[in-house]
Amino acid sequence: MDVIISFVLLIIGFIFLVKGADYFVASSSSIARRFHVSPLVIGLTLVAFGTSLPELAVSFVASLTVVEGATADIAMGNVVGSNIVNITLILGLTALARPVKVSKTMHKKEFPYLIFSTVLILVLSLYFQSDTRIIWWEALVLMVAFIGYSILMIKSSKSDVTLDEIPNMNIKKATFLLIIGIAGVSIGGWMVTRGAEQISTSILVTFFGMTLTKATTLVGLSVVSIGTSLPEMVTSVVAAKKGENEIAFGNLVGSNVFNILFIIGLSGLVTPLGINGDVMIDMYLMLGVTVLALVMAMTKNIVTKKEGVLLIIVYAFYLIYIILRALAIV
Repeated sequence: MDVIISFVLLIIGFIFLVKGADYFVASSSSIARRFHVSPLVIGLTLVAFGTSLPELAVSFVASLTVVEGATADIAMGNVVGSNIVNITLILGLTALARPVKVSKTMHKKEFPYLIFSTVLILVLSLYFQSDTRIIWWEALVLMVAFIGYSILMIKSSKSDVTLDEIPNMNIKKATFLLIIGIAGVSIGGWMVTRGAEQISTSILVTFFGMTLTKATTLVGLSVVSIGTSLPEMVTSVVAAKKGENEIAFGNLVGSNVFNILFIIGLSGLVTPLGINGDVMIDMYLMLGVTVLALVMAMTKNIVTKKEGVLLIIVYAFYLIYIILRALAIV
C-alpha cells in the first residue's frame, strides 16, 4: 500500500508541477504586460524560467529537506538527469517531429555559455572540493554567472514573444493564478521529492538491495528528471511542429543553462549539495552529450531526423546504464 501511495504522490506531484508552471507563466507574463514590461524581457526571463520551474521546485525542496544520503542525491541527480534528458531525448523527439534548424547567432552566444556552464559545474564539483560538494561560495559563483547570462541574453537577443501571445488578464485573475501557480509548483515539488524518496526506500532498497544513495540517485536521474522535463518537452515539440525551430532548440539550451547556474546555485546557497561518485560520472556524460548535440547543430546548422534518432538511442543506452549501475551489475 505504501508503494502505491508513493507512486500516486509522484504522479499527482508531476501534474501539480506542470500545471503550476503553466499558471505561473501565463499570470506573471500578463502582470508584466500590464506594467509595460517588453515582450523581449518576458520571453527571455519569465517564459524560460517557467519551463524550468519544476526542476527548481524539486531541487530546492530536496535541498531544504536534508536527509543524509537521500535528498542531496535527488537535488543534484534531478538537474544532471534533466539536462541529459533535454539534450538527448527531448531534442531527439523534437528533431523527429521536424528537423531542427539552428541560427548562426546561437553559435556565438547560447552554445558557448552552455559549454561554459557545464564545464563550470564540473570544475566546482571536482577540483575545488576534496569531498565533492557545492558549498555557498561555489553556489554564489554559479548565481553570478547566471546574472551575467541573463544580462547578455536581454541585451543581445530578439524575443519571439509578441504582445498578442501574452495573456491579457485582469489584475485580480492574474494575481490569483500566480498564487495558484506558485502553490502548485511548491506542493508538487514536495510531493515529487517525498514520492521519489519513498519509492527509493520501499522498492529499490528493500526489494533490489540497492544502497539508499544509489536508489535515490537512480530515481533522481531517471523518473524525476523526465517528469520535471515535461514542460521543455511540450514547448520544444510544439514549437518544432509550428516551424519555430529556433525557439525549440533555444528553449532546451536556455533550460540547461538555467538548471546548472540558477537551480544548483540557489539550492547550494541553502545547504551544501553532496555529489556522489555516480553523479560525478553523469556530469561527464552530460558534458559529452552536450558536445555531441552541439556538433550536430553546428555542422550543417540543423539537427536532422536521423540525428534525432541517434540522440534518442543515446538516452536509451544511458538509461540502461544507470539502471545496471544501480543494481551493481556494471
